[in-house]
Amino acid sequence: MDDTSELRLELTRVPSAGGVGSRRHNGRSKLHPAQRGSALALDLGDLADVRKFQEASVAANTRRGFEMDWATFTAWCRERSVDELPAHPLTVASHLSWMANLLDEHGDPFYAPGTIARRLASINKAHVYAGHPKPGEHIDVAATIAGIKRERSRPTDRKTPLLVSDLKNTVALIDQNSWPAGVIGHRDAAILVMGLAGAFRRSEIAGLRIRDVRRHPEDGLVVTLAKSKTDQEGVGMVKGLPFGVSPFVCPPCAFARWVRVLVAAERGRADLMRTVRLSPTGTHICREPLPELAELPATAPLFRPVTKHGTITPRHIGGQTVNDMLQRRVEAAGYNGAEFGGHSLRAGFITQAFREGATHHEVMRQSGHKDVGSVEVYSRERDPLRHNAVTKLGL
Repeated sequence: MDDTSELRLELTRVPSAGGVGSRRHNGRSKLHPAQRGSALALDLGDLADVRKFQEASVAANTRRGFEMDWATFTAWCRERSVDELPAHPLTVASHLSWMANLLDEHGDPFYAPGTIARRLASINKAHVYAGHPKPGEHIDVAATIAGIKRERSRPTDRKTPLLVSDLKNTVALIDQNSWPAGVIGHRDAAILVMGLAGAFRRSEIAGLRIRDVRRHPEDGLVVTLAKSKTDQEGVGMVKGLPFGVSPFVCPPCAFARWVRVLVAAERGRADLMRTVRLSPTGTHICREPLPELAELPATAPLFRPVTKHGTITPRHIGGQTVNDMLQRRVEAAGYNGAEFGGHSLRAGFITQAFREGATHHEVMRQSGHKDVGSVEVYSRERDPLRHNAVTKLGL
């Protein structure tokens, strides 16, 4: 491996069980003389910022997945005493076949084709970083992954959408006025109502800060997403969450109640207990003044963990918390919780919108989808008879 490749690997930190490069640079090592020039005659120690920004070029979850994939592949190669970098195409093809043949305790394939394809993408990426051709472009590898997709294909497990009627049934049964259950009850109701109205991904609703939500006298709530799954560069997106007819599922009402609970928690336990017990969950408060909002730090997380004793911790919840909460709440309302998940809020918005006659453009304006085909999936699978010629057959 030449020094250029080693430098590229050093900067991008391609992971492996024992390091990808065969040599290690200390913090002040010089570049190879052939690479020196007005721009490249730099100490490696001076390139820390380059590494930082390169790592920021992909989402943290994507990077962790890549690191895990590469570590697994290198361990597999070393068990078989074959090279992982550069890997022979048949080595990569064998690894993919090994993944495809692994079975779980029920005798079903352990890895989905999508997971195996992601592993190949990680292997390709490691080779590109090291200055080698992508093994996935070799006919042996390409044919192997194509065969795996064909033989191991299975339906996508899509979560059931939470429709507006489901939301009303679920929120109506959430205890928001007893102590201490009412504390987390206010939080969960706000997540469910705002999450569906905004077509949020679970990570998006979990990551909201106080300053991201602004009250508007005509529009209800204006929510600014600084970053999302499809907007890693942080261009930003604005969502409007309008006033609702019912106070139980009115996004501005749910937000205002939760803000009052957050502020009461800062003032002390007695104030928090009183706020929860007297919270007017059955009447609209969305147009009332909300001076409490100014008492919360702008950068503070909006939705936070709540203990069983009613204590609110000052940090963001995670996307998994949204998922688990939704399953627990819909189960309490009589639904099969296993069929639902955090994505049910986003899917519920899209499905409900199509049922009410919304166009693809109108749906995408709120959901943030860039591809019409991605939105059409919800229309086909969750509302199959709308605009379908079969309804005109007279059967």
